[in-house]
Order: sequence, then structure tokens, then C-alpha cells
Amino acid sequence: MRRGPGRIGAAYLLVGLLAIGTLWQLLTWTGSKEEKGDAVRLLYQVSLFQMEWLGSYMNDAGGVKSTDQLDSLKQAAYSAGYTHERLTLAVGGGRLAKLSSVDELLQYILRLQIGGARPLKPEEAETLQQASKTYRKLFEDYGKLLTAGGELIESQSTKVSKADKEIAELLRKKLK
Repeated sequence: MRRGPGRIGAAYLLVGLLAIGTLWQLLTWTGSKEEKGDAVRLLYQVSLFQMEWLGSYMNDAGGVKSTDQLDSLKQAAYSAGYTHERLTLAVGGGRLAKLSSVDELLQYILRLQIGGARPLKPEEAETLQQASKTYRKLFEDYGKLLTAGGELIESQSTKVSKADKEIAELLRKKLK
């Protein structure tokens, strides 16, 4: 039995296709890491925007006179918390802490609004002002959370967590 030129060509073609397929998988695998970094960086930009939006409403909270004026702040807090949660999942590994202060802020606003539209008490307005001051620090540190390449800066994450805990404790005390 003699091997013909067609069988040898088919064998070379098969080996060539396998080599190209393997190279393609390697390139796709290394490229997917870059895409994940890009996705994290883009999600961080969205989260940062949401946090800035929340910060602007927190700054305005000092001028709020009644509970029905807190709806925009509540919506901004929910949106910022949701986006940050997704960023936490994208970064992975539990390296980025959840912002419990946002949840506490939502609970505080809901507690204030539970009785319907009414004027804010002076101590309630003061609590919002105190939280706003600490949120400024949190937002400042949040803006430096990732490198340009999309890598988490652990020291900034620690600073964000510290400010977050301070705000959460303040609001928890007021909820009791």
C-alpha cells in the first residue's frame, strides 16, 4: 500500500489547523484578561460617577427641610450602592469591601420618611450634615481606588472602608 500525495497533504493540513487553533486559543485567553481589566475599569468609572452623584445630593442634604425632599438622595444612594456592589463582584476575591454606609443611609432615609411628608427635626438635619462631611472624604478616596490599568489600590480601599465604617456607625446610632 502506497501513500499518495493527497494523504500526506491532508495530514499536514490537519496538523497546521491544530497548531493555528491552539495559537488562537492562547491569544484569546490572554486577550480576555485585558478585556476583564477594561470591564472593571469601565464599571469603576460608572461607579465613580454614581458616587459623585450621591455626593452632590449629600452636600445638598443640609438644606433639606422636609422628608419628602429626600427622595432624590434616596435614589442616588440606591444607585451608587447597586453599582458599587457590581464593581465589588467584578474586582472579585473579596478585595473590595461593600459600602455598608450606603445601606445605612437608605435605612435612615426610609425611617425618616415612614411617617409621610413632615418637616425634618434639627437633629435629623444635623445627622445628614455630619454624614455629608465624612462622605466627602470617602468620595475623595474612592476617586483614587483603581490604577489607570484597572488594578485595585489596596491602601485606597482601606481608606474607603474606614470612612465607610465611620458613616455607617453614625447612622446606626441614629437608627436605634
